[in-house]
Amino acid sequence: MKKLITMNVFLRSLVLWLAFMLILWSVFAFGWATHPQAWNRGIDVQQETGWPVFWFIIGRNLLLLLLIAAGNIFVRFGGFTPGLVILFYQALAIGWTAGTNGFMEPFPTVAAANAAFLRIGLWETTAYVLVCAATLPKSLLVAADFPAKAWTETRRITDLRFDPGERLVLGAGGLSLLFAALSEAFLLLA
Repeated sequence: MKKLITMNVFLRSLVLWLAFMLILWSVFAFGWATHPQAWNRGIDVQQETGWPVFWFIIGRNLLLLLLIAAGNIFVRFGGFTPGLVILFYQALAIGWTAGTNGFMEPFPTVAAANAAFLRIGLWETTAYVLVCAATLPKSLLVAADFPAKAWTETRRITDLRFDPGERLVLGAGGLSLLFAALSEAFLLLA
């Protein structure tokens, strides 16, 4: 994991995205295999749309992005940060919810759920990964291991600087979230 910190931001983004998707889809497959009855109860419902949905998606995901970024920026133990823990918890939670069809409005088929993921969820999760990748090496307090006995590196918030590649990745994460919210709220790609 320490090598992940020193990687180029674009390679780090790719590695984190692949790991996130591997976990998400593995958990999805496990949930689907262990709960096949979950896919017999879904009905097609009228999807809510409009600005309230847009702002709900933006608000909920901005909070999550803030937690991931803050977890990375605040502290790092070896190669692990609270932001990484939050990111990979999301992969587990999303995979399980999707695999067991545990949505507020269950999907009628796996194909319908996967189509919704490609239209919305892929972009939301990509935003999570990109924000995590850009902020991962920016920790203010760094310890060699957990629990921290001593800080091997300390910085102030004013020392925080993002290089052009990291700013580009953060921007791509923001655009990804914006696309997800627009797609959900206004049925783009439906």
